[in-house]
Amino acid sequence: MSAYHQGRPSWMDVGFYDVPGLSQAVENESDVLLVDMGGSLGHDVSEFCRKWPDAKGRLVLQDLPEVASQARQQSLHKSIDVMDHDFFTEQPVKGARAYYMHSILHDWADENGLRILKNIVPAMKRGYSKVLINENVIPDTNAYWETTSLDIIMMADFASTERTAAHWHKLVELAGLKITKIWTAQRGVESLMECELA
Repeated sequence: MSAYHQGRPSWMDVGFYDVPGLSQAVENESDVLLVDMGGSLGHDVSEFCRKWPDAKGRLVLQDLPEVASQARQQSLHKSIDVMDHDFFTEQPVKGARAYYMHSILHDWADENGLRILKNIVPAMKRGYSKVLINENVIPDTNAYWETTSLDIIMMADFASTERTAAHWHKLVELAGLKITKIWTAQRGVESLMECELA
């Protein structure tokens, strides 16, 4: 994932997404700002720490026990807590400001994607918590070759799919969420979908 991300715009870049607004809503330093679900060895939360060192709140990196164990061996920033978690089970971190997933849902067909999203909903605080989904959003027309070729790869390798905006809206709404906005930097680059409780 870290190699795939090289040279591409990131939602954490200044001017892409309102990270300061996300952080400013956190009242106490001990509150959780961001939960990186299925975050592997922590490349995304580490990038967040580098780009937003003054962001208020704790960061939680979650992955399966064997991956989390490897992450604990990394030199992660002191503000990052590593937690064993399977996203097919209920989210244990309650009331976080944001639950973040990067290229997680495209690995799964709708049935399992829905299970993952539904496991976050009970943990969310209405009017405060957000789900941030960092994935490709394929336009209905004039789609970029890089994302459409990835769609074929995902279908062949995982029986999964890249999704259009309409497909994302439908999946998210079935989980009891709503997409409030989709940020896109340029064609062929992952978007960030911000979701709240419906």
